[in-house]
Amino acid sequence: MSSRIKKLKIWLYNLLESDTGPYRLLYDVFALFIVVTSSIPVIIELWINIPLPSDLHSLFDHYEEIALAFFAVEYLLRLWVISDFWDDFKEGLDKSGNLARALFSALKPKLRWMLKPYSLIDLLTILPIFRPFRTLRLLRLLRLLKIFRYTYAIRSLLIAVKEEAPIISFIVITLVLWIVTISLTVYIYEYNAGNKAFHSLFEALYWGIVTISTVGYGDITPITREGKFLASLLISGGIVLVSALTATFSATLINRMNILKGEGLKMDRLKDHLVICGWSESGEELVEEIIKTGLDRERPVVLITEMERSELGVDISKYILYKRGDFTKESVLQEVSIQNAREVVILGERKEGLSDRNVDARTALTAMLVKTLNPRAKIYVEVLHDENAEVFEKRLGVTSVFIYGKVIGRLIFTSISTPGSAKLIENLLTKEGVLRKVLVKELGNFSTFGELLAYLRKHNLLPIAVEKSGNLIVSPADDLELSDKDYVFFISGRV
Repeated sequence: MSSRIKKLKIWLYNLLESDTGPYRLLYDVFALFIVVTSSIPVIIELWINIPLPSDLHSLFDHYEEIALAFFAVEYLLRLWVISDFWDDFKEGLDKSGNLARALFSALKPKLRWMLKPYSLIDLLTILPIFRPFRTLRLLRLLRLLKIFRYTYAIRSLLIAVKEEAPIISFIVITLVLWIVTISLTVYIYEYNAGNKAFHSLFEALYWGIVTISTVGYGDITPITREGKFLASLLISGGIVLVSALTATFSATLINRMNILKGEGLKMDRLKDHLVICGWSESGEELVEEIIKTGLDRERPVVLITEMERSELGVDISKYILYKRGDFTKESVLQEVSIQNAREVVILGERKEGLSDRNVDARTALTAMLVKTLNPRAKIYVEVLHDENAEVFEKRLGVTSVFIYGKVIGRLIFTSISTPGSAKLIENLLTKEGVLRKVLVKELGNFSTFGELLAYLRKHNLLPIAVEKSGNLIVSPADDLELSDKDYVFFISGRV
């Protein structure tokens, strides 16, 4: 798969399936609009039972064609992005060597997706593309169930309203009381004055609502002094209350959009994501590499720091989720679903008034919290003092420890003693796909390293190390025995 197609597929996945995609909310609102508006003719025919004007009927027929095309394209795109067919097929063929099994393993994720309730509803929704099915109104009505697929937009709106529920409720109740009280009072004055326009309570309430929202149509007007005075009060107070309601609701929605961009976001539904705790020079390099390689588009990446976004010194991509908070607090870690994270990177974030030892202590506290909340996560830590490295590796059981400045010092010395080696190491670290780590059994059945070496050399790959039970063996002997749990590091491409 070419890089452009891969990027397109990842972008579409984030748009259609991912809860963390930056455009997911906008897409859900648009799709929700298509679902609701295209269902109007069926609702009118079945429930209201009013014949449509011929021009409107023709308009809805053309709109139906557009809606069906939209639903069909959406269904096919969802089916495409849900898994990588060719990658799964090649992997299945390498493992089993059987064409039928490889084909089934490639189709399995897509078939599993097709049998999900939402997917079945999507399929039934596009059946009216075939004209014989258009006579079945139930199929057209079923598309209303698609509303539940786009609950992300509805849920975001409800959360926004819920956050400001007290003040919104107060304004709405005050507005209703204002309309009802003045409308009833005007109704009493106008009815007794013989104003035939106010001949019922319904007409009075209708007048009050229309007056406060549009300053009246002129079809119903008060004729008494009291009625005109109260109408003026209704309009003046209505402007204030409606403006307050609009301003509050708008501010709430804007605040919610900022939250969806990452400010204070509770990401409790994330899974298999990467969490970066803290910020340092190393973090800047790490984030730049994540953006460059597109890892942030393949799966969620979360950054937790007490620093402002503008202070980071690097432009965080749209797909990196930013959470401002103290990562040493359990509640903050739980808000980013740390219990479901695949990897956690803890950086030595310096703060004013904190010594380097205190920074390492905060790193240790965070590592212990992560280990408690998610024992399966791979934890990578940066320490400022090398004497603390042993504590992290042996007592805290982290995956890897990086000592601040030590790697750079060794790289400089290696470059001096072995000219050109620094360039080699830089290429290995920075070029995408050059250095890879793969489970041996995924490549085939090999009893010794010599057999694996011969196989990889045929494919222009160079193995350089084997990992056995967490221990790294560099340049192993040919007679080294391999097991299904061993990993191999190899170089691919041009260094």
